[in-house]
Amino acid sequence: MSDPGDGHEAVRTVVEAYVSAVRAGDPEAVRAVFRPDAHMWGHLGAQLVSAPIGAFCQVVAAESGERAWTRTYTFTIRAIEVSGEVAVAVLDERGYQGADFTNHFSLVRESGVWLIASKTFFRRDAD
Repeated sequence: MSDPGDGHEAVRTVVEAYVSAVRAGDPEAVRAVFRPDAHMWGHLGAQLVSAPIGAFCQVVAAESGERAWTRTYTFTIRAIEVSGEVAVAVLDERGYQGADFTNHFSLVRESGVWLIASKTFFRRDAD
């Protein structure tokens, strides 16, 4: 069992805040869980994406309509590992805007506050 002071619950809270923000389509809440200098990398099918996290916030902001995908969206925080002032978390999403993703987050704690420093993701395409 992990030591409650080691940051696991705080990291889980940040990842859950990320989930709530993307589900709500709230780009400012998404931005709030990331460091200002955060970056993302990943694959959308064959396309490699590399961009500042602000680009992801723009995607969240641009989404409009009913957001019907949120009714079937589910997530699992598969892993959290904390090493001092740094941590990693793995988040599986099913049905995010109609696709399934695995996200790897790197987090850092500064002045007692955990924020996501990087997001690396993979979209699982239908077979």
